[in-house]
Amino acid sequence: MRLTQARSLTRFVSAAVVATVAVASTAQAQGTMTSYTSGFRSLNPAVQSGAATGAPGSQIFAGLVSVGEDYAIEPYLAESWEVSEDNLTVTFDLVDGATFHDGEPITSEDVKFSFETVAANHPFGQAMFGKISSIETPDDDTVVVHLSEPTPSLMVSLQPMLMPVIPQHIYGDGQEVKSHPRNMENVIGSGPFKVSENNPAERLVLVKNEDFFIEGKPKLDRIVYPLVKDPLTRMLMLEKGEVEYAGFAGIRPTDWPRLERADGVNVTTDGYDAIGYVHYLELNLREKPFSDLKVRQALAHAIDTDFLAKVIFGGKTAAGTGPLHTGNPFYTAEVAMYEPDMELAAKLLDEAGYPVGDDGTRFSFVLDVPSWAPQAHVPMAEYTQAQLAKLDIDVELRRAPDFGTWVKRIAAWDYDATMNGSFNYPDPTIGVHRHFDCDNIKNVIWSNTQGYCNPEMDKLLDAASVETDPEARKALYADIQKLAQDDLALIYMPQDFSVTVYRDNVKGLPASPFGGLAPMVDVYIEE
Repeated sequence: MRLTQARSLTRFVSAAVVATVAVASTAQAQGTMTSYTSGFRSLNPAVQSGAATGAPGSQIFAGLVSVGEDYAIEPYLAESWEVSEDNLTVTFDLVDGATFHDGEPITSEDVKFSFETVAANHPFGQAMFGKISSIETPDDDTVVVHLSEPTPSLMVSLQPMLMPVIPQHIYGDGQEVKSHPRNMENVIGSGPFKVSENNPAERLVLVKNEDFFIEGKPKLDRIVYPLVKDPLTRMLMLEKGEVEYAGFAGIRPTDWPRLERADGVNVTTDGYDAIGYVHYLELNLREKPFSDLKVRQALAHAIDTDFLAKVIFGGKTAAGTGPLHTGNPFYTAEVAMYEPDMELAAKLLDEAGYPVGDDGTRFSFVLDVPSWAPQAHVPMAEYTQAQLAKLDIDVELRRAPDFGTWVKRIAAWDYDATMNGSFNYPDPTIGVHRHFDCDNIKNVIWSNTQGYCNPEMDKLLDAASVETDPEARKALYADIQKLAQDDLALIYMPQDFSVTVYRDNVKGLPASPFGGLAPMVDVYIEE
């Protein structure tokens, strides 16, 4: 397979786009777009994953490529690229004259440094770039990436949320990159917007990068992110028009109809396929009773995910059927389905050696409830507690007082079970493999913290990570989903209720499966 962007064609298209933008922008107001944030620990996506960092980070930093509609890989800092016939070498040609926000030129050495930094520091760095054997920089505008094995997930990993190009002259000063002060203070990137103000206790303000390497973009003058943690306050701000745009809006399903009735407000679930947020019940598989497959099957039959999707999520999301989100191009529904059946659940528990004891219970456990996404985790945990009580299982809910407390418990494997959820990300290699790979059983949150290990699964994961034929790869992921459901490494709940809320006058939102995590280069406020 050969994935080649012809240089002459790319330049012709880029010139045509620039010309179109120059004409169209005269009829468009630039303006300020107000969003909000629930808080972030870093503005540097090279060392921090998640939407809180990714949303502003994708505006501050540029990537080699961007991801457009239907997962199309589009030129960004790399104006073209060529893949060798054996899929082991990718050569990137960088845009001429691109600079960082401080005026320093972006060179191939910065790209190489960024690859190395992300691989060593990002939570998914090795999953994305672990097969890079070496990187050559023959001149300032050329980057040659050599791979030890074919890596079909490489290109989609090169957009700014996952592989931002960061300045070596700032981050290569010998300080620890994860805790580098420039991750939050005087942040310098090369994206369409620059950091004007960053007060984590109040707001983040981004302003237009007048020297952005794509002429005529961005179209907005400013993006303002006030800190708003309270869901009710967010709802009122959206309803009153105090916020023009909110990706990952964090509203309750019951708020959807109310917002739709508000004048000039739109609500959509579009733009989340590449994120693929799935909820699940995570069980510590290291000890009984959860090391017993029959016990896990019993719990799966006791939890009615269709009911949860309809009642808790207002029918605005789908019941989970496995590790892949229904919007993922590799998704299959041809897996084991654990239909609600309390009689069968009780029978399985009896067969597993957990009859009802003299105290009236089969067994008991503590179910941890994270502090994040309480509108989803709390009702799902309470429902699980009530359902399992019908099976004479005593469940104690332990609500984490803060994010750090929950992370520490789960990462240390000091838990029985927890409500949890994670992003698929655009390629399963990035967001799905981490939960099933035997080698990823680590004291790191959102890894294989449950302790699942099946050599057959590892073989499938390894094969899928290097398979370049799309249909053969899809078949491998079908087998992976089937095995995950057969083994019940995780018990899947409904997919997340992820929505974007925006006003009528917000135009040019990204037509990307990354939605609000994509660069906002074409967004403008219409008068």
